Amino acid sequence: MNLRELAEQDLSLTLEDASLTGSRFLLIDKNKNEFDLTGQVGDIGYLLSMDGAPVQGRTITVSYRMSSLALKTKNIPQRGWRVRLKDLSGAEYDLYVTRYEPDRTIGIGRLILSVSLNEG
Repeated sequence: MNLRELAEQDLSLTLEDASLTGSRFLLIDKNKNEFDLTGQVGDIGYLLSMDGAPVQGRTITVSYRMSSLALKTKNIPQRGWRVRLKDLSGAEYDLYVTRYEPDRTIGIGRLILSVSLNEG
């Protein structure tokens, strides 16, 4: 097994283990098929740029193991798919996929999400 294969295999712990850092979420395609996944969720709001200039923004992403989704569907996430997730307080959110960024080196799919499909 080479290092890339080992890194992909390690995603079962580093990305998908819900007892460590993984978060469960639901990926929903345009036909309303639902795929349970576990990965990293990021939802960060910011008011200042890196230079200290006032700005307002929000970055919402989920990352998952591509091989886990491939076991459930051969379709690739795209604009118009949705992600349903819960935050740490238990509030549930439906978000829209605006962009798919695959890292095929080690097999991580990253989705850029929006609160509204009109954003992004």
